[in-house]
Amino acid sequence: MINRIDGFGSTKMLTILSVLALVIVGGSLFGYRSWYNSSHFVSTDNAKVVADLVQVGSLNAGRILRMEVDLGSPVTEGQLIAIVDIPAVISKSDTTNTAKLGFRDVQDQFVEVLAPRSGVVAARWAKAGDTVPAGQPIITLMDAREVWVVANIDEGKIHKVRLGQLVDVRVDTLGRTVSGTVATISPVTAATFSLLPSQNSSSNFNKVSQLVPVKVIFSEANLQLIPGSSVGVKIRIR
Repeated sequence: MINRIDGFGSTKMLTILSVLALVIVGGSLFGYRSWYNSSHFVSTDNAKVVADLVQVGSLNAGRILRMEVDLGSPVTEGQLIAIVDIPAVISKSDTTNTAKLGFRDVQDQFVEVLAPRSGVVAARWAKAGDTVPAGQPIITLMDAREVWVVANIDEGKIHKVRLGQLVDVRVDTLGRTVSGTVATISPVTAATFSLLPSQNSSSNFNKVSQLVPVKVIFSEANLQLIPGSSVGVKIRIR
């Protein structure tokens, strides 16, 4: 009976020691990994893909007679975007000397809006029949070939970031990690520095940690990326 109890106690003790060993090893590996990542990388998930956007509108106020493109349409530089009918003086008051404007629908009053560059229509702000003032965007063009990442880095870590450092960008839409480099570091934070009053005293203030935008350019060309999508960024500092 005593031997059985001793055997059970030994087994229990071995189990406890094994669990403790696993906890120690696991904790050690976690601690080493945390130390390695913090000493070799500056990481953030507060980052997104950004594209070069161009607002395209008419230099003249008028009524959109025809739209030639729609949301998602690919366009080439110089392609016709829309035709705008420019209002003309129809009549003039003899008493007030004010002019009455209207649309004559004559060829001389039509103005073509052309794409200033190649790209994809990312947004359409007007349709045929709408009247638009001069300079108001009709569409927004996006050049999918000119994309980069804006990563917001905590101000306490920005001193570790340098131009030209290698970057690993995890892109979920591609299902893989893409390499890049730090291109620019903003001289200002993403938001104006502010001090929030403490809840318990009007004389105490809590400093709010700010974020510094860092531009990361991709090493690969012609990536099928979705502007506005979130990415994970790991900047190699060692």
